[in-house]
Amino acid sequence: MADRDAARRATVVTAVVVATLVVAQTAVTAAVTSGTQPAMSVESVPEDPTAATWQDAPTRTVSLSKQQMAPPFGGGSTDEVRVQTVHNDTHTAFRLTWEDPTRDANIRAPENYSDAAAVMLRTGDQPPITMGAAGKPVDIWYWRASWQFENHSAFGEMYTYPHPNNETMPGRAAGNPLSKSQYERFAQNYYAKGYGSLTHAPRQNVRARAEYGDGEWSVVFTRKHDTEGKFDASFSGSKKVYLAFAVWNGSADEVNGQKSLSLQFTQLNTQKWAMSDASSGSSDSGSGQSAGESSGTSSGQSDGPWIVRSVGNWVGGLVVTTLLTWTVVYWRARE
Repeated sequence: MADRDAARRATVVTAVVVATLVVAQTAVTAAVTSGTQPAMSVESVPEDPTAATWQDAPTRTVSLSKQQMAPPFGGGSTDEVRVQTVHNDTHTAFRLTWEDPTRDANIRAPENYSDAAAVMLRTGDQPPITMGAAGKPVDIWYWRASWQFENHSAFGEMYTYPHPNNETMPGRAAGNPLSKSQYERFAQNYYAKGYGSLTHAPRQNVRARAEYGDGEWSVVFTRKHDTEGKFDASFSGSKKVYLAFAVWNGSADEVNGQKSLSLQFTQLNTQKWAMSDASSGSSDSGSGQSAGESSGTSSGQSDGPWIVRSVGNWVGGLVVTTLLTWTVVYWRARE
């Protein structure tokens, strides 16, 4: 009987503790991933991901999810990406940082896929998250690790057939932007009006540079505020820009539509130069914040409590807490 009473008491106490933790985790997650983060004004916009400027730039943590809206479904190996924004009178830059235990830049072997990242943008009204739609085109900046870190000029060595290059390397002969021997810009500019409509923009005006270290990627996308591209996002005129993010993990066989992506837009208010949740309408609430203040996390500090840094950490922690709580309460109740 004592054992049964102890077990009942342990179960009740554990249920209360678990419920409290779930509520707390939800509140903390909302605090970390919402609010307003200033886009820091700088004299010179850095293209180097390791530049000292990024140490002071406020950080916004964006949750990523598996792509389940259109085939090929898949991805989801990356839980979150940290986004920083800096600007000056002429340029804007975004730095994306995420954890990835493998550096995948070699795509020479079959079924080898490159790590990659993208920013989807639209100035004005908010587009559908499904890569825009007819009447609401989006601008997409895309970086691929293989473009920056692999020597594509050596690819020709595998073509030893006695045939012209336009037969053995038709993509390169046709000028396919994905078949170049070398890349001077490690990002490409695309337009889309919905899934399956991705097109290479006539004007390639986006730059990107990445660094890998300590198990994570950092990629910086840089572009002038205004360009002559038909659907290019604009960062001038006190406009609002809607942003979404995507990451591909090559070692997890993520390619094309198989990716980790944000299902909620971040809004960049270029009048106040601040980022916020597009659905919260809170971008105007941060006008009193300085460039060194942020309701999210900031570079050089912890990226939020351990409990919200990763879904895996949270679930594991909850299981351990449940087992420990029940065991401790049970044995104390028996004494």
